[in-house]
Parts: sequence; structure tokens; C-alpha cells
Amino acid sequence: MSENVNETASLPVSLNMHAVPLVEDLDGQVKRCRICNYRCELAPGQSGVCGVRLNQGDTIQTTNYGLVSKADLERIEDRNFYHLFPGSRIFTLGGYGLNFPPTLEQGRFVEPPSGGNNRFLPLERLAHFTIERQCRGVVFAFNEPTMWFEYILDAAKIIRANGMFTAMVTNGYMTLEALEMLGYYMDGVLIEVNAFHERSFNTLTGRDNFQKVLEIARRALYKYKCHLEIQTRIVPGVNESNSEMELLATWIKQGLGANVPWHLVGGFPGARPELDRIKEVGLNCGLNYIYVNEGTSVPATEEPLAAIFDSTVNGNTYCYRCHSLVIDRHNEEVRFSGLEKNKCSLCGATLSINNTLWK
Repeated sequence: MSENVNETASLPVSLNMHAVPLVEDLDGQVKRCRICNYRCELAPGQSGVCGVRLNQGDTIQTTNYGLVSKADLERIEDRNFYHLFPGSRIFTLGGYGLNFPPTLEQGRFVEPPSGGNNRFLPLERLAHFTIERQCRGVVFAFNEPTMWFEYILDAAKIIRANGMFTAMVTNGYMTLEALEMLGYYMDGVLIEVNAFHERSFNTLTGRDNFQKVLEIARRALYKYKCHLEIQTRIVPGVNESNSEMELLATWIKQGLGANVPWHLVGGFPGARPELDRIKEVGLNCGLNYIYVNEGTSVPATEEPLAAIFDSTVNGNTYCYRCHSLVIDRHNEEVRFSGLEKNKCSLCGATLSINNTLWK
């Protein structure tokens, strides 16, 4: 059996139990979960590393179906999607369950609280609320969406059927089988690629083989035609070296495309100079759109980098070719000044800005 399991499950049996769709039968009643790349092997009564999937003997059940840990009405840029329906109003929600060590802000999303003090959101109510509040789409974030896979899969189908877009912020450590089921119903994916060396990846996650995350990014973009953006959370002393970031930026350009947005996130004292340094590394590698976030939702005022044209100054979006302003995010209201479908209205350059539900 997998070493990444909990020997005695403390998870309550409730109406929020739901069968896990990707399960492999092993010897006896041992079963392997195939949702994320931990691929936990669970004996009856054991729960996975995520804390929300439990072997009940006949199958593996998830215990977090429809349980909401946090929900917000936001602008899509608050989730670091800058080229997907820019400026649109979204409903962001998350459930419970993580498969990587939690960041400071993720601690409350590990597992549902005991005592039955849980919020359940029926699928029909989710669709009705999103339409009622005039949201353009729904973004799954806060916890790791893959750990809420069963609910998200059902929700995404209903959301898209009602003419709204779907997106998620994920660490990308899902299996190819899980992406196969979800990819067709997901319009946008923001994948956290926080390391490009095995040592850095292991330090940050406790796991090996960061290449699995890269493969999910490639497949989401090319096979399932998802709008893709990449986010890297800089951790001093772990993943901030020029050499590692140059490898990552080069991979984005060569493997995904120069117009795929790269978001650099800080959240530590003195982050700005470090993020600007890494941004310049990425620009020199040929990336066109690198956005810097110091850990707040408000873009900081910045000066253009002198060495090369900076097409994302102050969180705005400029055409990388003719340098005209395309999306103005400097004020509360996002304004489009030079965008025609997916192209710059002045020079015709393709900008990889997605404003359509058609894949």
C-alpha cells in the first residue's frame, strides 16, 4: 500500500460522499486512486494524502463533494488570469483538499471542519447564483481543484451549458486520465510551475518528477485547447536563481509559445527587485507577457525595463509588436483600446487573448 495514506480515516460518512471515477482494483480490497499523481493505494478505511478520498471497501469515495470552503465575487485578474475574458466579473470558489504542502493562506482548505459546520452548494444553485450575479464565468481556486475533481467535473458541464466559461488555478499534479475527463469542459487553466529542477520541486512539494506538471500544461493547451497561463511563486533560497528561471522561461517560449502569459508572484519582504530581475530574464528569453504580482491584488507602479520593450507595465497589456496599448488595467474598470477579437487592431499581431467560449 502507498506510504502517502492515513491509516485511520477520521472523515465522516455524509451525504457529500461521491464515487471517485478513476479507481483501479488491486489485491483484495486495496484500490488505487488515479486522480492525482500520488496514485495512493488504499486499504479499506484508509484515506489518501489529500484527506478527502476514502476506501469504503467496494470503491473509493470522496467526502468533499459540493462542500465550499471559500467563495468570492471578483474580477478575473484577481486570480491572475490576464488574457482570459479580461476584466470580467467571476464567481471564484474552492472546496477542500490539498496534495502539496499548504501555503500559509491554504491552511483552512485542508479538509472539511468537523461538527457538520459545512456549506453545501448544489449544482443548480451554483449556476443560478452565477447568472443572477451577472458573472461571466466560474473559476475554481483556493484549494487544489484536482482534489475537488468530482464536483468540478459536474459543475463545469452545467456552467458551460449556461453560456459561461470555466477556469481553474491548479498545481498541475493531476493524472493524464483526470485531464482527459476534465479538459474538454475547462476553458482556462492557470498552472503553477514553481520549479524547473528536481531539487527545487522536491523542496517545495515533497515530490519528484516536475516533468509531469509540464506535460499537463502542454496537453491542456494543445490537446484540449484550454487557454493557458503559467504562474511561478518565487521562494527565496529555493527557486529564484537566474539559471533555473531561464530554463523555465525558455520552456514556456519553446514548448507553449512566446505569448503565453507568465505570472511572477512574490509575497515576501523585498520581493519587487527579485521579481523584476526574473522578469528581465524572461524578457531576454523572448517571452512577450510577464506580469509581476508582489502578493497583493493591486499591481504596483513600475518603470519600463530599459533593455527591452516591456508589454505589461503597471499590469496593462500592450501589443508586443507595435507597442500600442491594448488593455488598460490602471483604473478600477478594465478598458480595451486596441483589441479586435484576438488581434491588435493596429498591426494585426495575434495576442493570445481569449474572449470566446469556442475552443
